[in-house]
Amino acid sequence: MTATLTTVLQAVALTLAGVLAVATVLARDPLRQVVVYGLFGLSLVMAFATMMAPDVAIAEVAVSSIGVPMVLLPVIYLTRGSGKG
Repeated sequence: MTATLTTVLQAVALTLAGVLAVATVLARDPLRQVVVYGLFGLSLVMAFATMMAPDVAIAEVAVSSIGVPMVLLPVIYLTRGSGKG
């Protein structure tokens, strides 16, 4: 890749990460917030990959795109539940 293309890809990935970060904060519904957070994590993976940090990108995939949603989704499901209580 040329330096110009790499710079453009980094700018796009960081801009996408910024937009999704704001979207995560502005999401009111917890389920939507978890989904947007997962997309935000994937945008960070793209940013780290374009910055030649594959080890950080792999850790980011494991944590923000897989780990956190798998913990939060059952909690949201159980707390929304049947309305008992």
